[in-house]
Amino acid sequence: MEQFLEGYRNFLKTADRELYGRLAKGQAPHSLVVSCSDSRIVPEEIFSARPGEFFVLRNVGNVCRTDDPSVSAALEYAVNHVRIRHIIVLAHSDCGAVKAVLHKEHLDTQGLLDWLCEECFDGPDLDCAIKASGVRQLDRLKAHPAVKAALEEGRLDAELLFFDLETLGLARYDGRDWDKIC
Repeated sequence: MEQFLEGYRNFLKTADRELYGRLAKGQAPHSLVVSCSDSRIVPEEIFSARPGEFFVLRNVGNVCRTDDPSVSAALEYAVNHVRIRHIIVLAHSDCGAVKAVLHKEHLDTQGLLDWLCEECFDGPDLDCAIKASGVRQLDRLKAHPAVKAALEEGRLDAELLFFDLETLGLARYDGRDWDKIC
């Protein structure tokens, strides 16, 4: 607990109190980022975002199972109430969820089995399987009624990015192939 309290004390020393004062009155993020729960992936840090810029949905494997109430609720809230303008599905290298699906013997708990049971990833290597998973998640997300309507109205765009932990490289999926950004 002391580590958390020390972190909070450090936060207070540098916190932008004016920004937090504005945020206390409501949120207006421009983007929803669907990210993995992996502790190494911090969307706000990767994209140099400030508090209030991103609405973030995190779960194991950044899975967009729109039949899951928490995923569906987050999408509906972000799109229809917060009125975000962009959705980014953020896939990343060395994803443990994709590894677990590729090697089902590691899925030894019911929670993981239930969450990942519908996932099927393939590819010649782990990164290809992770990218294929990202494409599947983006397709699912675009089929969600709230997202689909906002896309059709032209008030929303949705993209898939891949972040490489080792090189810090970023690639964008253009609907057919991957373009390296950095």
